[in-house]
Amino acid sequence: MAIQRFLPYMTWPDVKAIDKTNALVVLPVGATEQHGHHLPLYTDTLISSGVLELAMERLEDEVPAYRLSPITISKSNEHRGFPGTLWIGAKTLYDVLFDIGRSVHESGFRKLCFFNGHGGNIGILHAVTRDLRDEFGMTMFAGSAGTFMDEVTLPEGVDPREKTMGIHANFTETAIIKALTPDLVKEDKAKPCFPDYPETGIGLVGKGYGQWKTEDWSSTGVLGDPTHVTDEIAAEILENSVSGTVRFIKEMVAYEYAKPTIEDGL
Repeated sequence: MAIQRFLPYMTWPDVKAIDKTNALVVLPVGATEQHGHHLPLYTDTLISSGVLELAMERLEDEVPAYRLSPITISKSNEHRGFPGTLWIGAKTLYDVLFDIGRSVHESGFRKLCFFNGHGGNIGILHAVTRDLRDEFGMTMFAGSAGTFMDEVTLPEGVDPREKTMGIHANFTETAIIKALTPDLVKEDKAKPCFPDYPETGIGLVGKGYGQWKTEDWSSTGVLGDPTHVTDEIAAEILENSVSGTVRFIKEMVAYEYAKPTIEDGL
């Protein structure tokens, strides 16, 4: 019988009995926000929770990794103005994640990953993982369905700007949703949309960027080219993501700090 990896299906004695030495708990962090005319509001939650579940199913029983129910509403205020977008503030999300981390720690676990599906959460994840590490001594991780993905090869016909500016409701997100829940993709409404971006070294994301809201750059909510996604390409990209996530989980389970020699009283 395969190991039960969905923690909420367990009883508290089941959880107590887990060997916590290297056991990893993974929390999918999604969102409910606009994804253009062709993808559901739930896209980021479907990707983070769906890829994680498939990856967990492939793990050998001896790999001690467990998943939690996803967070479905997060910091999505950059998509305000598009009906259906739901969001909470940065402070609220920080507090929710911190308290979940505290609860995981009190259950005896020492390793926790926030498996993120939404780019707007990244700054908060940086802060809260550091603070949980500091407060409780936990080994904290943050990553996503793309952490160990190989580079996606775009088919002929996709706008080449997708490689550098495709960041939302784009080719890759469309492919993964098409592979996971094809009935939720409105392919006839998938259209490219790229910002009329100034010629500058300042990016939409990256080491140096200008802060923005979606309405600053896109009238449809899309930033990228979600077209030319075939069933074969969708399956290939999902497999790329799932196999990469299997590797990510195993590496987190094995991850330990190399404690330095104490010097100068530290």
